[in-house]
Amino acid sequence: MKRLIFLMMAALWLFACCEGPAGRDGAETFWFVKSYTINTNQWQLVNGVDQIGSFYQAKISIPELDREIYENGNVFCYMFVRVNNVEVQTPLPYSNHYGKVVGGSEELWTETFSFDFYRGGITFNVTYSDFYTNNRPQTITFRVVLNY
Repeated sequence: MKRLIFLMMAALWLFACCEGPAGRDGAETFWFVKSYTINTNQWQLVNGVDQIGSFYQAKISIPELDREIYENGNVFCYMFVRVNNVEVQTPLPYSNHYGKVVGGSEELWTETFSFDFYRGGITFNVTYSDFYTNNRPQTITFRVVLNY
């Protein structure tokens, strides 16, 4: 009986000691979730219109994305899109393929949304496979999730 009690106490002690590292500021897990809408006029063109290597970007300040999250946490970004008339969230990067017929010939291109993050913020990027950047991207809402 003493042996059974000892084993139960040892098991209980082991489970109590195996919590893992404490999260940010001693909390179990830190979460930050916020949506950001980037309007058409907020997209900034990088390089010249329709030039090779041209793309659009929009920078968002996020003070919560500090050194600790940058170096040891997770950053996830989602984009709100409509699929079959239903709003969904899709993780970035997200690519969509397009095509149209102009003057009897097909024009095909891919639009890709991605992001880069740094201490203090995120930059959303929109690239086009044909570098046709004469038209700005539409207004788009992104959801940012940080955790540590």
